[in-house]
Amino acid sequence: MVVHVHGLPGTSLGAAAQQYGSSAKRGAFFERCVGAAVQTWLENLPGVYHLFHDLVRLDHVTGAGLKPLSLGQTNIDHLVLTGTGWLLIDAKGCGVGVLGTDSQGKGRLVTPSGEQVVQPWMDSRRSYSQAGIAHRLTDGGKGQLVWVIPEETDIDEASASRARIFER
Repeated sequence: MVVHVHGLPGTSLGAAAQQYGSSAKRGAFFERCVGAAVQTWLENLPGVYHLFHDLVRLDHVTGAGLKPLSLGQTNIDHLVLTGTGWLLIDAKGCGVGVLGTDSQGKGRLVTPSGEQVVQPWMDSRRSYSQAGIAHRLTDGGKGQLVWVIPEETDIDEASASRARIFER
């Protein structure tokens, strides 16, 4: 019902587009789309929410009695805070194809033409660290992490489940 919006979605990727090219542009566009969808969703729910977009420079974050944690260059796409917890939303504009892993367990998107596009986000445990930041910022509050992929991206569940991103 009430959504307090902080920041603009896709800002850091938009700024990186000149350096990183079309994949950064696609990522920034998808972050903006996801940000708008999340805001609309929250506006239709009862309650009060704070929606933060594109949190960057999260260095030496403390809280919950845990040691400081830094994300380096990694951002948090969207973070929703409520009176009862948090929801961290990571937008992945990976494109058209089938998302899974190769024989070495590395993240890949196989496009309709058969091209294998590397998905390094699947090979990292950064999402666990991102969730750790939200946990610290809320002084130990409970929350959930979700990844949002485009509608045109299919998932090979058996293959994708082997990705490092799901390891703790």
